[in-house]
Amino acid sequence: MEQMRYRGESVGDIIERSISAPESAPLLFLMGPYRLLDPKYVYAEGEFPLPTDPLAPSNEVPQPDLIETTLREIASRISEATAATAFIASDVDIPTRKEVADKGLDEPGMAVIDQSVAFARASAGNAFVFTKAGLTTGVGAETGAIPEHFRLRKPGESLRDPRMFCIFAEGERRDNGTYDPRFSSASIDEMDDAYDLRFMYFETREELVEKLVTFVEAYVIPLHGDDQL
Repeated sequence: MEQMRYRGESVGDIIERSISAPESAPLLFLMGPYRLLDPKYVYAEGEFPLPTDPLAPSNEVPQPDLIETTLREIASRISEATAATAFIASDVDIPTRKEVADKGLDEPGMAVIDQSVAFARASAGNAFVFTKAGLTTGVGAETGAIPEHFRLRKPGESLRDPRMFCIFAEGERRDNGTYDPRFSSASIDEMDDAYDLRFMYFETREELVEKLVTFVEAYVIPLHGDDQL
Protein backbone atom coordinates (compact mmCIF):
# COMPACT_ATOMS: atom_id res chain seq x y z
CA MET A 1 0.00 0.00 0.00
CA GLU A 2 1.50 3.31 -1.08
CA GLN A 3 1.51 6.30 1.22
CA MET A 4 -0.83 9.17 0.49
CA ARG A 5 0.72 12.34 -0.87
CA TYR A 6 0.21 16.03 -0.20
CA ARG A 7 1.38 18.58 -2.75
CA GLY A 8 3.53 15.94 -4.42
CA GLU A 9 5.31 14.76 -1.26
CA SER A 10 4.64 11.58 0.69
CA VAL A 11 2.83 12.17 3.95
CA GLY A 12 5.42 10.05 5.76
CA ASP A 13 8.21 12.39 4.66
CA ILE A 14 6.18 15.40 5.80
CA ILE A 15 5.59 13.82 9.21
CA GLU A 16 9.29 12.99 9.66
CA ARG A 17 10.29 16.52 8.70
CA SER A 18 7.62 18.12 10.92
CA ILE A 19 8.62 16.25 14.07
CA SER A 20 12.33 15.74 13.28
CA ALA A 21 11.93 11.95 13.34
CA PRO A 22 14.83 9.66 12.39
CA GLU A 23 14.19 8.08 8.99
CA SER A 24 14.50 4.52 10.32
CA ALA A 25 12.21 5.00 13.32
CA PRO A 26 8.71 3.48 13.06
CA LEU A 27 5.99 6.06 13.67
CA LEU A 28 3.23 5.87 16.29
CA PHE A 29 0.16 7.99 15.56
CA LEU A 30 -1.34 9.00 18.92
CA MET A 31 -4.98 10.10 18.84
CA GLY A 32 -7.09 11.34 21.73
CA PRO A 33 -9.13 14.25 23.07
CA TYR A 34 -7.66 17.73 22.60
CA ARG A 35 -10.13 19.34 25.03
CA LEU A 36 -12.00 18.58 28.22
CA LEU A 37 -15.78 18.53 28.20
CA ASP A 38 -16.45 22.07 29.36
CA PRO A 39 -19.85 22.64 31.05
CA LYS A 40 -19.77 26.22 29.70
CA TYR A 41 -20.47 24.79 26.25
CA VAL A 42 -23.95 23.90 27.49
CA TYR A 43 -24.48 26.24 30.43
CA ALA A 44 -23.35 29.75 29.54
CA GLU A 45 -24.48 31.17 32.87
CA GLY A 46 -23.00 30.22 36.23
CA GLU A 47 -19.77 28.65 37.39
CA PHE A 48 -19.22 24.94 36.91
CA PRO A 49 -15.95 23.20 37.80
CA LEU A 50 -14.18 21.35 35.02
CA PRO A 51 -14.13 17.58 35.53
CA THR A 52 -10.96 15.81 36.59
CA ASP A 53 -9.17 13.84 33.91
CA PRO A 54 -5.92 11.83 33.65
CA LEU A 55 -4.86 14.08 30.77
CA ALA A 56 -5.48 17.35 32.61
CA PRO A 57 -2.26 19.26 33.44
CA SER A 58 -0.90 18.28 36.86
CA ASN A 59 -0.91 20.66 39.81
CA GLU A 60 -3.04 23.20 37.99
CA VAL A 61 -6.67 24.15 37.73
CA PRO A 62 -7.82 22.09 34.73
CA GLN A 63 -8.07 24.12 31.53
CA PRO A 64 -10.11 22.63 28.70
CA ASP A 65 -7.67 23.56 25.92
CA LEU A 66 -4.52 22.09 27.50
CA ILE A 67 -5.27 18.42 26.88
CA GLU A 68 -3.62 18.68 23.47
CA THR A 69 -0.42 19.78 25.22
CA THR A 70 -0.60 16.74 27.49
CA LEU A 71 -0.99 14.38 24.52
CA ARG A 72 2.05 15.99 22.89
CA GLU A 73 4.07 15.49 26.09
CA ILE A 74 3.00 11.83 26.21
CA ALA A 75 4.09 11.39 22.59
CA SER A 76 7.47 12.85 23.49
CA ARG A 77 7.85 10.42 26.40
CA ILE A 78 7.01 7.46 24.15
CA SER A 79 9.62 8.64 21.66
CA GLU A 80 12.23 8.87 24.41
CA ALA A 81 11.39 5.48 25.93
CA THR A 82 11.15 3.40 22.74
CA ALA A 83 12.68 3.05 19.30
CA ALA A 84 9.49 4.51 17.79
CA THR A 85 8.66 8.17 17.23
CA ALA A 86 5.20 9.18 18.43
CA PHE A 87 3.28 12.21 17.23
CA ILE A 88 -0.16 13.82 17.28
CA ALA A 89 -1.97 15.22 14.25
CA SER A 90 -1.43 18.89 15.07
CA ASP A 91 2.36 18.34 15.05
CA VAL A 92 2.33 17.77 11.29
CA ASP A 93 2.74 20.62 8.80
CA ILE A 94 -0.37 19.81 6.80
CA PRO A 95 -3.27 22.18 7.51
CA THR A 96 -6.89 21.13 7.58
CA ARG A 97 -9.20 22.70 5.05
CA LYS A 98 -10.76 24.78 7.81
CA GLU A 99 -7.33 26.10 8.80
CA VAL A 100 -6.67 27.00 5.17
CA ALA A 101 -9.92 28.96 5.01
CA ASP A 102 -9.50 30.62 8.42
CA LYS A 103 -5.90 31.68 7.81
CA GLY A 104 -6.14 32.39 4.10
CA LEU A 105 -3.34 29.93 3.28
CA ASP A 106 -2.24 29.40 -0.29
CA GLU A 107 -2.47 25.61 -0.29
CA PRO A 108 -5.30 23.06 -0.52
CA GLY A 109 -5.14 21.52 2.95
CA MET A 110 -6.66 18.13 3.75
CA ALA A 111 -10.02 17.16 5.19
CA VAL A 112 -9.60 16.11 8.82
CA ILE A 113 -10.51 12.45 8.31
CA ASP A 114 -8.39 12.22 5.15
CA GLN A 115 -5.54 13.64 7.21
CA SER A 116 -6.03 11.02 9.94
CA VAL A 117 -6.13 8.17 7.42
CA ALA A 118 -2.98 9.48 5.73
CA PHE A 119 -1.16 9.69 9.07
CA ALA A 120 -2.31 6.18 9.97
CA ARG A 121 -1.06 4.79 6.66
CA ALA A 122 2.34 6.39 7.22
CA SER A 123 2.58 5.00 10.77
CA ALA A 124 3.54 1.56 12.02
CA GLY A 125 1.24 1.82 15.04
CA ASN A 126 -1.97 3.66 15.86
CA ALA A 127 -3.20 4.39 19.39
CA PHE A 128 -6.68 5.73 20.24
CA VAL A 129 -7.06 7.28 23.73
CA PHE A 130 -10.43 7.80 25.44
CA THR A 131 -11.13 9.43 28.80
CA LYS A 132 -14.45 10.03 30.53
CA ALA A 133 -14.09 13.81 30.67
CA GLY A 134 -12.36 14.26 27.33
CA LEU A 135 -14.10 15.63 24.26
CA THR A 136 -13.73 12.47 22.20
CA THR A 137 -15.82 13.16 19.09
CA GLY A 138 -12.67 13.54 16.96
CA VAL A 139 -10.90 10.39 18.11
CA GLY A 140 -14.23 8.56 17.95
CA ALA A 141 -14.52 9.41 14.25
CA GLU A 142 -10.92 8.29 13.70
CA THR A 143 -11.57 5.00 15.49
CA GLY A 144 -14.23 4.25 12.92
CA ALA A 145 -12.60 5.61 9.76
CA ILE A 146 -9.12 4.16 10.19
CA PRO A 147 -10.03 0.48 10.82
CA GLU A 148 -12.50 0.70 7.92
CA HIS A 149 -9.78 2.07 5.66
CA PHE A 150 -7.54 -0.87 6.52
CA ARG A 151 -10.44 -3.32 6.01
CA LEU A 152 -10.03 -4.77 9.48
CA ARG A 153 -13.64 -5.90 9.46
CA LYS A 154 -12.69 -8.49 6.80
CA PRO A 155 -9.84 -10.65 8.15
CA GLY A 156 -9.05 -12.21 4.79
CA GLU A 157 -8.81 -8.80 3.10
CA SER A 158 -7.25 -6.67 5.87
CA LEU A 159 -4.42 -4.38 4.82
CA ARG A 160 -2.74 -4.21 8.23
CA ASP A 161 -2.31 -6.52 11.20
CA PRO A 162 -4.97 -5.48 13.79
CA ARG A 163 -2.38 -5.92 16.54
CA MET A 164 -0.80 -2.67 15.31
CA PHE A 165 -3.86 -0.77 16.56
CA CYS A 166 -4.93 -0.37 20.18
CA ILE A 167 -7.63 1.44 22.13
CA PHE A 168 -6.62 2.91 25.50
CA ALA A 169 -9.63 3.70 27.69
CA GLU A 170 -9.82 5.22 31.15
CA GLY A 171 -10.92 2.82 33.87
CA GLU A 172 -10.94 2.38 37.64
CA ARG A 173 -8.57 -0.33 38.79
CA ARG A 174 -9.96 -3.00 41.09
CA ASP A 175 -7.96 -4.79 43.76
CA ASN A 176 -7.78 -7.90 41.57
CA GLY A 177 -6.12 -5.98 38.74
CA THR A 178 -9.14 -5.76 36.44
CA TYR A 179 -10.83 -2.49 35.51
CA ASP A 180 -14.27 -0.90 35.66
CA PRO A 181 -14.42 1.28 32.54
CA ARG A 182 -14.95 4.98 33.24
CA PHE A 183 -15.33 5.78 29.56
CA SER A 184 -18.11 3.90 27.84
CA SER A 185 -19.57 4.08 24.34
CA ALA A 186 -21.54 1.29 22.69
CA SER A 187 -19.77 1.72 19.35
CA ILE A 188 -16.26 1.94 20.87
CA ASP A 189 -16.92 -0.89 23.34
CA GLU A 190 -17.63 -3.24 20.43
CA MET A 191 -14.53 -2.39 18.40
CA ASP A 192 -12.88 -5.62 19.54
CA ASP A 193 -15.72 -7.64 18.03
CA ALA A 194 -16.05 -5.57 14.86
CA TYR A 195 -12.36 -5.06 14.08
CA ASP A 196 -10.46 -7.36 16.47
CA LEU A 197 -8.88 -4.33 18.15
CA ARG A 198 -7.16 -4.75 21.51
CA PHE A 199 -8.23 -2.71 24.55
CA MET A 200 -5.93 -1.55 27.34
CA TYR A 201 -7.25 0.31 30.39
CA PHE A 202 -5.51 2.93 32.49
CA GLU A 203 -6.36 4.88 35.63
CA THR A 204 -3.60 7.50 35.66
CA ARG A 205 -1.48 9.30 33.11
CA GLU A 206 1.61 7.37 34.20
CA GLU A 207 -0.21 4.09 33.67
CA LEU A 208 -1.25 5.28 30.20
CA VAL A 209 2.37 6.02 29.32
CA GLU A 210 3.50 2.62 30.61
CA LYS A 211 0.88 0.80 28.56
CA LEU A 212 1.66 2.79 25.43
CA VAL A 213 5.32 1.80 25.84
CA THR A 214 4.26 -1.84 26.24
CA PHE A 215 2.12 -1.63 23.10
CA VAL A 216 4.98 -0.16 21.07
CA GLU A 217 7.60 -2.62 22.32
CA ALA A 218 5.39 -5.73 22.20
CA TYR A 219 3.60 -5.15 18.90
CA VAL A 220 4.48 -2.05 16.89
CA ILE A 221 8.23 -2.51 16.65
CA PRO A 222 8.25 -6.33 16.23
CA LEU A 223 5.52 -6.21 13.56
CA HIS A 224 6.90 -3.16 11.77
CA GLY A 225 8.97 -5.28 9.41
CA ASP A 226 5.88 -7.18 8.29
CA ASP A 227 3.93 -4.01 7.53
CA GLN A 228 2.44 -3.88 4.05
CA LEU A 229 3.07 -0.19 3.44
